[in-house]
Amino acid sequence: MTLNLESGLWIDEPDALDRLARRIAEGLIDPSHGNLLRRFIEEGYVSFRLEDVDDAIRRLASSYDSLWRERDAGLAYACAGPPRRFSRADEATERRPGYRIHDPHSHLDEARTLYLHPRIHRFARDVFGEDVVAIQSLLFEYGSEQMIHRDPITVPTGRPLHLVAAWIALEDISADCGPLLYVPGSHRIPYYEFEPGQYMFDESTMGENEIRRGLAFYEESFRSHGLAPVKNTARRGEVFFWHASLFHGGAPVANRALTRKSFVVHLTSRSSYPERSITVHEDDGSGSERPVIRATTRLVEFGGRAGFENPMRGSPRS
Repeated sequence: MTLNLESGLWIDEPDALDRLARRIAEGLIDPSHGNLLRRFIEEGYVSFRLEDVDDAIRRLASSYDSLWRERDAGLAYACAGPPRRFSRADEATERRPGYRIHDPHSHLDEARTLYLHPRIHRFARDVFGEDVVAIQSLLFEYGSEQMIHRDPITVPTGRPLHLVAAWIALEDISADCGPLLYVPGSHRIPYYEFEPGQYMFDESTMGENEIRRGLAFYEESFRSHGLAPVKNTARRGEVFFWHASLFHGGAPVANRALTRKSFVVHLTSRSSYPERSITVHEDDGSGSERPVIRATTRLVEFGGRAGFENPMRGSPRS
C-alpha cells in the first residue's frame, strides 16, 4: 500500500525547477540560493556553512558537562525511550550514544542563536514560500544510532510535509563516531500506508509488525530506485538541511569513545502551526510514570524570526 502525499509546496511540483527560475527572476528568492534550492529539489538536501556563529558553536559544544551537572527539570531528554524530565537522568548509564536533550534554546543563549539563525530561517522561507517558525531544537552529544526514517511519520504538522530540518555540526564529524546517514533522492519515494490513508505511525495502536512491514516496503523501494545511504562526515559549522520526506538516521558508532556533537532545528510554515507540544513521561507521585502533554503557544523572536518556546515551560494539558 502506497500513498503519494501532496504538500502543496512549490518545491514538490513537477515544474519546480521552472518555478525556481521564475521566483529568482521576480526577486522572490535571492540568486545566491538558486543552486542550493535546485539541489534541494532534485536530491532532497543541501549543505552550507554558517560563517558568523563560531563563538556560539564553540560555547554550545562546551555546554554538555554543565548541563549534566545541573540536570534542570525544565529540560526534557530521551535515551532509548520516551522523553522524560532531565532531572531524572542517570549520567552513569544514560550519557551515551543515542541520548538527546530537547529544546535547550530555552536555557542556553548560544542554542537560541542557532535556533533563530537568519540563514536557516531564510532558506526555510524560500522552501515554504511563506513565513516560517522554528518548532523544536535537539542537542546530541553522541551519534543517535537512529534507524533510517522520515520525520513526518512521527512528527505531526498542520499540513502534510510542511517540515524541514537543519542539522548543525558542533565539531568535525568523522566516519567512526556514528555520523548522520541520509539517502539522496529518497524524498521522491511514496509513503507506506499503515492503514488506508494513514502514513503516520500511531504507537497507541501499532507495534512491531507495522514497523517491520513499513521498513520492508522502504528497503525494497531503495533497491528498485537504486538508492543507498550516505554518511555525512561534516566539518564544524556545516549545516545539513533536509526535506521532510528525505530518509535519514544515525550510523552505528564504530568508536564509542568519540562524540558527535550536533544541534538540530525543525521548522514549519507559521500559518499551519499554532501550538507546540511534547509528551513527557513524568513521576505520578507513586514511583511510576505517566505521559503528560505539555504545550505552549509562546514564541521567542529576534530580528523578525520566530520559534516556539520550550513546551516544558508551558502548562500540562492532560
